[in-house]
Amino acid sequence: MKTKTVAIVGAGKVGSVLAKAFHSHGYELVGIASRTFASATKLAEAFKVPAGTKAADITQDAQIVMIATPDRYIYSVVQEIAQDGGFRPGQLVLHTSGASSVDTLSPASTAGAFTGGLHPLQSFAEGEKNLEKMMGSYFALSGQEEAIEQGKQIVEKFGGHSFIISDKDKPLYHAAACIASNYVVALLHWAAHIYGQFGLSSQQATMALLPLVQGTLDNIERSGTRDALTGPISRGDGITIANHLKALEQGKELYAALGLCTVDLALEKGTIDKEQSAILRDILTCGERLL
Repeated sequence: MKTKTVAIVGAGKVGSVLAKAFHSHGYELVGIASRTFASATKLAEAFKVPAGTKAADITQDAQIVMIATPDRYIYSVVQEIAQDGGFRPGQLVLHTSGASSVDTLSPASTAGAFTGGLHPLQSFAEGEKNLEKMMGSYFALSGQEEAIEQGKQIVEKFGGHSFIISDKDKPLYHAAACIASNYVVALLHWAAHIYGQFGLSSQQATMALLPLVQGTLDNIERSGTRDALTGPISRGDGITIANHLKALEQGKELYAALGLCTVDLALEKGTIDKEQSAILRDILTCGERLL
C-alpha cells in the first residue's frame, strides 16, 4: 500500500505529537505550517520537511491535512487555505478540536475534501512522553462518513481506540473531558494550597498527595468509579464533613458542591442509606451545623 502523505497545520503541543505519531507509524510528512515561521521550522527540522506560514503551500501535496490550531482559529485558517487553493477533492481534512463542530471545516468540504474531527482524549504536556500516551488512548471521531472511516484507520495505526460523536454532543463531551483533566489539576492545586496552611511547600504538598491520587486512579481502573469511592461521605460520617467545612478558610461552596455529588455516588454504591444521605445533604447545604 502506498504511503499516505500528511501535512500538519499548527505546531503547538497537539500538532507536535501528531507529527511524531504520523512519522513513527509509517506516514510521510510533507510539511509543517504555523502562525510563526520559528515554531513551524522548529518542528519541521525534526523531520527534515518544509516549513512555512502559508499553510496552502504545505497542504497542496498532502492526502491528509491535520488542522491542529487553537479552536478559535480553525475556521479562519481553513478559509485562508481554501482561498489559496490548498484543498482538493478526495483529500482528508481533520481538525483536532474536541469542542468545535465539523462546520468549521466547511471551506475544505466545499473544495471537495472529506472533513471531520479527530480529537485525542489525552493531555499532552510532557514532551517526548506525549507519543507514548497515544498508545491505548481514546479518540473522538466526527464528521462525514468517509472521514470517520479514515479516522478509524489512523487511530488504529496509532494503537488507540476510537468512538464516534455528533456535533450536538460535543459541548457535553468536551465539558466532561475538562472535568476529568483540567479540573482535577485545579483540585489538586487547591488541595496542595490547603496543605501549605500548616507548613508544607507547594512541592512537598503535591508530592505527598500524588500517591493518594494515583492510588485512587488505580482503584478506578480496577473497579470503576462507584466501587472506588472511599472517604467520610462513603461511610456516612457527617461530623467529619461538618468539621471540614468549619476548617476551610476558602472554597466552602466548591467543597459542598462536590460533596453533594459524592453523596449521590455513595447512595448509588449502597454504603449509605436515604436517611444518612439526607443528613449529609443537610450538613453540606446548611454549612457548619454539627450533628
